[in-house]
Amino acid sequence: MGYVCPKCGQHVHGNEALLLWHLKNIHSIIEGRVRNETVTCEQSGCKRTFSGRSFSFVTHLLKTHRYDRELDPHEAVENIPDYDSPDDEIHREEIDENREIPVANKEEIWDHFNAQELESHAVMLVSGLLASSSVVHSTVMNVVEQSSSLIRDITSFLKNRTCRFSAAVGVPVENEDFQSLMEDFETISEPFKNMLTEFRQEVFFQTCGSFLQSEEMPLGIGYFPQNNPHTGNVQQVMKTVTFQYVPVKPLLKMLVEKTDLLKIASQHLPSNDGLLRDFQDGLYAQHHEVLSSRNCISLVRYIDDFEVTNPLSPKAGTHKLGAVYFTFSNITPKYRSTLKNMFLLMLFNSGDAKMYGYQPIFEQFVKDMNELCTEGLDVHTDTFQGNVNFSVAQVVGDNLGINSLFGFAEGFTANFPCRVCRRHREEIRQDSVEHSDALRTHANYEADLQRQNLQETGVKSPCPLNGILNFHVTDNRSPDVMHDMLEGVCPLELKLVFGELIQKGYFTLKILNSRITSFNYGLPDKSNKPCVIREATLRSPDGSPGQNAGQMWCLMRHITVLLGDLVPEDDEHWDLILVLRECMDIIFSPVISEGDIAYLEQLIQAHHMLYLELFPRRHLKPKHHFMMHYPSAIRMLGPLIHLWVMRFEAFHNFSRRLSHIVCNFQNIAKTLSYRNQMLLCYNLISRQTLTTTKSLEVGPGESLILASLDFANLIVESLRIPLYDEVFLAKWCKVFGTEYRPHSIVVVGKYESGDPMFGKISHVLLINSHVFLVYEVWHTVGFRRHYHSYVAYPLQPPEVAVLSVDCLIDFTPLHASKSYRGGREYFITLRHIVG
Repeated sequence: MGYVCPKCGQHVHGNEALLLWHLKNIHSIIEGRVRNETVTCEQSGCKRTFSGRSFSFVTHLLKTHRYDRELDPHEAVENIPDYDSPDDEIHREEIDENREIPVANKEEIWDHFNAQELESHAVMLVSGLLASSSVVHSTVMNVVEQSSSLIRDITSFLKNRTCRFSAAVGVPVENEDFQSLMEDFETISEPFKNMLTEFRQEVFFQTCGSFLQSEEMPLGIGYFPQNNPHTGNVQQVMKTVTFQYVPVKPLLKMLVEKTDLLKIASQHLPSNDGLLRDFQDGLYAQHHEVLSSRNCISLVRYIDDFEVTNPLSPKAGTHKLGAVYFTFSNITPKYRSTLKNMFLLMLFNSGDAKMYGYQPIFEQFVKDMNELCTEGLDVHTDTFQGNVNFSVAQVVGDNLGINSLFGFAEGFTANFPCRVCRRHREEIRQDSVEHSDALRTHANYEADLQRQNLQETGVKSPCPLNGILNFHVTDNRSPDVMHDMLEGVCPLELKLVFGELIQKGYFTLKILNSRITSFNYGLPDKSNKPCVIREATLRSPDGSPGQNAGQMWCLMRHITVLLGDLVPEDDEHWDLILVLRECMDIIFSPVISEGDIAYLEQLIQAHHMLYLELFPRRHLKPKHHFMMHYPSAIRMLGPLIHLWVMRFEAFHNFSRRLSHIVCNFQNIAKTLSYRNQMLLCYNLISRQTLTTTKSLEVGPGESLILASLDFANLIVESLRIPLYDEVFLAKWCKVFGTEYRPHSIVVVGKYESGDPMFGKISHVLLINSHVFLVYEVWHTVGFRRHYHSYVAYPLQPPEVAVLSVDCLIDFTPLHASKSYRGGREYFITLRHIVG
């Protein structure tokens, strides 16, 4: 009986613990109880993957493969996993066919289990608890104390029983083996010895090189009320006002040396076909003195304020914090969008920033970045030893946060509310095109700064980040797409158009809400279903439909199908939504051509002119104006979807949840920064940050002989694999976080006309660790503008094909909606243009 090792294919005789021992000691992929890379099951051909704690893997083995252990111990394992992937080549040992792999038995497990091993388990337990936003530190300390006491009592009990037994059988106390056994009892009785106090924990994690404590930096002097314990009176006490700063130089050095950052960055090359796919394809990076170098790692910084208390409570605003996070621009978006690849840089009280300004807050950061830009960092990794330079690529955030940091007018009612150009508020309300002669430059910015007149220039104060070499606020053109579009333009125009269409009698609010709640949004949007629209919202002059950004994006993409059958095709208000949808298809696209940019300029102009024509009593909002700068911003910075702030906003959630659990606001910034650093420490220890080994996640399924499938001949002909090979049929799989499962629609190709070819997934196959989609071929009738969707239907008789996930035209699964008017045709709405 036994299991098959998923890494080397050898048969491990014994239970689940023996397999875990083999994975740890032979392949070094388990530290403590946490896997530091994804493990594929491989039992009886099972391809399900597991990452994180090993408990889920063991549970799967017991529930699914309990009877697979009844194997002939001498049976050779023929199904050796394929190691064609370069990532697998790095993490596995070279297996010599003539060399005998050690096979674990029960004695060997405990021969290798020592005090250091037990301590590593304790370390993973404590770091995992401190990395959780649901546990306060006092609870962690209580767990440590109780666990330590429990283990001490157990070892004392066993030690006492062992002494009695040895005395009963006549083993002398002086026996060397007996003395060694007693020493082992003493050694393993204190696995939490380095975790017993908060100070010991910090020292230990710093020593292991995965924890970097934030520094408490002074801002100024303030007076705070304090109770006098002797008199009972409240008196004003002078204290130093501080903020939390994570030293960027040691932080970057730690990230480079303990992750795959350099490997990921070296693989992310600029496009050579003229298409814009990421920041490095834009004109700004290509012509930048530092960012254009292949030896430079560039940072994307994010700044925003967030509430740590109930926003409706009397304390709202009092403890509001400003946060600065960062990620890297020269890693691919699939890595950049992962929360584990975002890092805390600063935490400060928002009120302190208003009182003392941003200059003292960013002073040390500017100094450190200049040293990183000129001197770089000497780093040592397994594959690289040398100097690496760092620079700031862009600073992103909402309009209020960026304008405040950059020293521009913060309100939309200001005379000059735009940080990109110098157009007056009255001109902005009627503009439909970008005026290149009004753009802010280094020269006119300095001139405006010297005038010190906010009303006439829109510039309030100098930006501290201008002190960073090769960075200037006028070059920071990254817009806030999420807030501009999904929380600005889209909610406003959707509300206005709904009101007009209801007034025309096409439908009622009740019918609208009924369709919103009953519409089938499909698996890709199951977590972003819009909520109903209230009547008071439609009556409010500037009220929005009450959706968050994710819900609004979902509603905008589906609204044309949801209501298209109720609205006449020549309705001018409906046309406004259609033009806006065309703009969004390009703005939210991950791949953009120069032709798309030119077309976007025309679309934005047409949209703004139509808006002013349909609503003559209204004017364009500042967020309408910001749209006009999008085409030039795309030329400079690449696709804007890769610089939007939605993922950074999600990074707030850890601190928000933790602050509601802690409920102690004496120095909440220090508490949150410490726990954020412990989260990073845990991710580094378990190798979950900036890693290349966790791209594929496979759900449950079954291993089958290919010949048993109805479409076996198709697989054999298309993929050139033997008919009697084993394949894994999965219920679902995730590739870099994108989930593929049956009944979803994917774009599998393009017609000569440019229309996309669609297929409906019927099966998800894993063959040699590669994902293949078996799909039903659909015929695309064409694009129906009134519904802003493609019309398609499945072929009859059904036609089946197979395609690798890597060969999809667009990686995002879609949903096919049945027309309310019936028929065999379906509407398929793209999330963005497909190149």
